[in-house]
Amino acid sequence: MQQLGKHHLTEHQFAQLIGKARLYNYLPRGEKLTIPELQLNDGQLSTVAKDYYQDEPFCRNEDGNINLWKVYNLFTQANKSSYIDTFLDRNVNAFDFSNSLLKTLSGSGNYHWFLS
Repeated sequence: MQQLGKHHLTEHQFAQLIGKARLYNYLPRGEKLTIPELQLNDGQLSTVAKDYYQDEPFCRNEDGNINLWKVYNLFTQANKSSYIDTFLDRNVNAFDFSNSLLKTLSGSGNYHWFLS
């Protein structure tokens, strides 16, 4: 978890991530199977995008960058609107997804689709 705070997404990468995450649910099934799962829905992704600008503890830096710890917290915060039966699974998915973004930024991992 400490490593998440040491790696950043630029504003462009964050925007790319949100845009691709919104497209994810509409991908053809075969294509979707080749990409790691992200369990947040469109409403939750809208909350993440809004909080990128407005949530004081976890918003972007002055230069527009945001570290992966804050991204993870934006995901889990948006997940609070989930029903109890999906809450835990989505929180685990948010953690796994954030760690995989870290691997992708370090040059390995298969989450590059979300950032390209």
